[in-house]
Amino acid sequence: MKRRSTNHRFAKYGILLGIVALTAGCGNLVFMDGDGFLALREAKNSFKAISVEGKVTDAAGTPLEGISVIVIGRYLKDTEIYYGRNYQEIDTLFTDSNGLYRMAERTVTPAFTDLQLDAFDSSGRYANASVVVQNIQVGSIAPTITLNKKPE
Repeated sequence: MKRRSTNHRFAKYGILLGIVALTAGCGNLVFMDGDGFLALREAKNSFKAISVEGKVTDAAGTPLEGISVIVIGRYLKDTEIYYGRNYQEIDTLFTDSNGLYRMAERTVTPAFTDLQLDAFDSSGRYANASVVVQNIQVGSIAPTITLNKKPE
């Protein structure tokens, strides 16, 4: 009996040593603190009111009309993407004659921390571009999305 428990103890040390070796080999591995994990878990299992607005221009700063802006909710701290869980398309917006787009206030589930805004020109004259709005909330203003002309 004593021998079994000694072997079991060595097995525990072996597992611990394996974890230490694995984390040491990963370079700058950063672990989120307990409060961070709790906040992320709560966000993924709750809902949140958000809205966003912004502008799309060309490289010269001229507003672009009719550009599609896909609004994607996500958690930037997540290293893997799971559509519907930590990455989800929320809306598709279109710019007006002033290059402006706006997503009215809405409640989303899960309570995403960030939005990714992907802009593209369906006519094919401009290359796609994206911006990220961190810490999304009601009334968030996105950075201007600048589309560059594709070479002819």
